[in-house]
Parts: sequence; structure tokens; C-alpha cells
Amino acid sequence: MIKCFQSQEIIFSIKLSLITSSISTLICLFFSLPASYSLARLKLRTKNFISILIFLPASLPHLVSGIALLLFLGNSGIGGFLSKIGIDFVFTKKGIIAAQVFVNFPLMVKMLKTAIEGSNYKMEFIARTLGCNKWQSFIHITIPSIKSSLFSSLIITWSRALGEFGAVIMLAGTTRMKTEVLPTAIFLNMSTGDLDIATGTATILIIISLISQLLFEFIERRNSA
Repeated sequence: MIKCFQSQEIIFSIKLSLITSSISTLICLFFSLPASYSLARLKLRTKNFISILIFLPASLPHLVSGIALLLFLGNSGIGGFLSKIGIDFVFTKKGIIAAQVFVNFPLMVKMLKTAIEGSNYKMEFIARTLGCNKWQSFIHITIPSIKSSLFSSLIITWSRALGEFGAVIMLAGTTRMKTEVLPTAIFLNMSTGDLDIATGTATILIIISLISQLLFEFIERRNSA
């Protein structure tokens, strides 16, 4: 593993992995909070249809998710228009983030939806009778009541984003020192026969995943105590 930290390629992939997984996790959080609250609390006629659309990526193989993103964000889809205004997802770092968001968004929505459904709805109702609107009760009552689940979902989503391979390699490719994240670095070095680097990189991912799981378990135990 020491050899990995002496390699500029692996240092680059570690930095890129940390940056992209952090950004994608924050994007997932930004969209997951209103989506999970809407599914848990609001009475919508199209709720079942919206729920199917949101959770569909969770049932797809990640390679299939990557192909779907490639078709949608490539030149044959909306990508042609986005490219004209300078936004490219195919074979770019933005593609890494898009793939991570697409795969992990349903998981975060599921976790937060379950947490909101288990929170005390009466407190939200009381807050609204005292003059709060739905947005204010959501910010001041709902979010603090699911704080532990919120942190847990952030940790799990970040950890999964860090290890995402299938969707990332299909959309962003695996160009050395450009779109190379830790999982694709393992693939590249295994392909070229550099087993020491590949094994060391895999060990780094395992250690990060282990630390994430320990943090998750710690938060869950505190929440249940």
C-alpha cells in the first residue's frame, strides 16, 4: 500500500474520488430531503408513479445505469444541447458525479423517507398550528428529529459513491490522470498487470469502507440508545 502513496496516479485518483463523492453526496442530500418529505408526508395523486421513477435506478445493474446515462447525457440525448452551452458529462469529471448521483440518490431517499415516516408528525402539526408553514416546520422540527438518520445516510451514500464503478466507467470512462477514480484505478492496474498497485488501491477502499461502516454503526447505536 506504501507504493500506492508514492504513485502520482493513485494520489490523483484518491483526490478525485474524495472530491467527486463529496460533491455527489451533497447533491443527493439537496434533492433527497424534499423528495423524501414529499413521499412521506404529502398526499399526491402521482406519488406511486414518482416513487417508481425515483427508486428505479436502485433495481438496475450499475452497468445498465451507466448505459442509460450515456444515452441520455450523450449526443443522442440531452447531452447534445448541454454540450453547446459548455456542459459535458461524457468522459469528464462531471460524468463521474452524475453517475454517482444517479446510482445513490434512491438509497438516500429511501433512508430519509423511512426516518421521516418514523418521526413525530404531531410535533410538525403543533408547529403549524402555532404559525409555522410547512417549510418552517420541516426545517425546525422534521430535520432535527431525523438528525442521526441524516448523518447515517450521508456516510453510507458517500461511501457508496467512493466505490462506484459500473456507472462511472460507462459514462466518464477511465482515462489516466483525468477521470481516474479509485475503483477505475484498480481496473486499469489489474488490466496492465500491476497487481501491487491494484491490491494496494483496493486495500485503501476497504479501509475507507470499514471506517464508514464503523461510523454508521456508532451513529445507529447512539440513536437507538
